[in-house]
Amino acid sequence: MSRSNSPPEYLMSCLFSIEQTVVVTYKAYPQLHDKEVEEIYKLFKDFFQKLSKGKELYDPSSSRTVKQALIEALLQALDAREEFGIDDEYILNEEIQPGGAPIPNLEAFYALFFKRLEESTRFWRKEGGRPGYLKFISGYLPG
Repeated sequence: MSRSNSPPEYLMSCLFSIEQTVVVTYKAYPQLHDKEVEEIYKLFKDFFQKLSKGKELYDPSSSRTVKQALIEALLQALDAREEFGIDDEYILNEEIQPGGAPIPNLEAFYALFFKRLEESTRFWRKEGGRPGYLKFISGYLPG
């Protein structure tokens, strides 16, 4: 998003990882567009919000090949982060209290940054047109 609305430092690593995954997928599937990425971010945000509250769900999916490719790539990226415990330090950390309380679990953390990504995608799509977000992140992330 705009510089004045930079994400908090604790989200940066995860945002970078997820956006890099999107860039790699976009290079493999150039027909992917911002609106689809935004829809997938919303799908993941909603999915993780429900999981954080104890609901049992199937992994997100799509019948559209390009969207399913991105979903699978994102799930793999998140699995790798979980395997190495990359985001564990942010859970129940008294120094990190978005909304006035510590982040209760990893799923709530994921919902938090997917919300941020959804907002960023919307901002850059409106700012730069249909491929605004994908062009923006492709310009500063290796893929």
